[in-house]
Amino acid sequence: MTVRTRRILFYALFFLFFVFGGALTAYSLGIKLDFKTLSLSGTGGIYLKSEPPDVNIFLNGKPVENKTGFFQSGTLIDKLAKDFYHVTLTRSGYFGWEKEVEVETSLVEVFDAIVLVPKSEPEWLADPADSFHVSGSNLILVRDGKVVAGNDKVIGSKIEDFVEEGFLITYDEKTKVYYLSDLFEPGSALNVNALFNNLKESRLNLAGAVPVIKVAFHPFNRKKLIIQSRGALYNLDTSRLTIEQISGAIKDFRVKGEEVVFYDSKVVYRYNLIFRTKTTITELNGTDAAIKNLEIDAGNRVIVLFSDGKLLFTENGGKTKNIADKVKIVVPSGNSRFTAFADYDGPIYVYRADKETYLKLETGIEEEIIDIVWYKDDKHLFVKAGNKLYFTEVDDNLPLNTIRLATDVSGFYYQSGTDYLYFNLPGGVYRYKMEI
Repeated sequence: MTVRTRRILFYALFFLFFVFGGALTAYSLGIKLDFKTLSLSGTGGIYLKSEPPDVNIFLNGKPVENKTGFFQSGTLIDKLAKDFYHVTLTRSGYFGWEKEVEVETSLVEVFDAIVLVPKSEPEWLADPADSFHVSGSNLILVRDGKVVAGNDKVIGSKIEDFVEEGFLITYDEKTKVYYLSDLFEPGSALNVNALFNNLKESRLNLAGAVPVIKVAFHPFNRKKLIIQSRGALYNLDTSRLTIEQISGAIKDFRVKGEEVVFYDSKVVYRYNLIFRTKTTITELNGTDAAIKNLEIDAGNRVIVLFSDGKLLFTENGGKTKNIADKVKIVVPSGNSRFTAFADYDGPIYVYRADKETYLKLETGIEEEIIDIVWYKDDKHLFVKAGNKLYFTEVDDNLPLNTIRLATDVSGFYYQSGTDYLYFNLPGGVYRYKMEI
């Protein structure tokens, strides 16, 4: 091969590499050649992943192949020109899902938490109750001042705290006594007030019986209790019969993870139950409003809601941020990224802590917001508004898919991490399964 031939071959291969390499790069960026106009145009895509996965997909009313399968968890609709598209998902026996999507060049709009809600009837479980709780597989009813679990009566007139393992803290409003019960051992109720005062006197040399104001389970030991009396806050072990004082007189407390968060008239504190250390979260000096609610999210941020609607976030390092000023309900998500809150004037907002951004949910719900609970995927909410119960998306792409699940609801409970939703209707307590 002559030098001239090698040179021609080199330049030819270089040219082909440039052309095909550029074409592949353009294709990867969503740029394609329009053969009609012989011009380059950008494309984008839409990715859809739903539960259940076997759904019918329509783009601008035309069917699209659902590519979900063993090797692919969702469907990518690619090579879409920059434009607005109407996407619809349907399945027999389910409420539909729809969205207006703006596709941008070289970008894929991702919808990977689509939930189609079944139209099935809820399962009747029990006659109407004043209130109810679910502990594991146990339905606990409060009716006419009595607490009943299955066929067994539990001592007390109201439920204070419970855990999935079947342990329950009740309160007798007549005697003002708290009890610890094991639902798997009927009749095993422990008088918390009596044990507390006995240990306080024998272990701490603090004489005299004092009333117990509040009792909650220790976060990772169901045999331990966090007890608030009129004079102090304690950690009590019902198995080893030990007691220790956490703090002096306080106004209220919350327990989560490995911490107890509490406050007095001047300061909000956090107490680490492992290291037994107390640190200041925020000073209350100059704050006229009382604290309405304390929450601890999964990232150990402390959320303080004041009665005047002011909402504060406090990081582990002590940094405090004012999030909103007219909040009546606040609920952190399970993954610590989001916090939902409802204002006194109606709207639901979601605050994303890691990006310090807000999202106003255009749910279309017109009734007064009573309660909010996060669904297991942290991308949907159960919302009780008036006497209605809704299920809605957390998204900024409209329309929001908001489904009314029930009417005449007096109370509801979502069993965290599961598909089961319980609600109290005039006809009784029902269970509804979100996924079939």
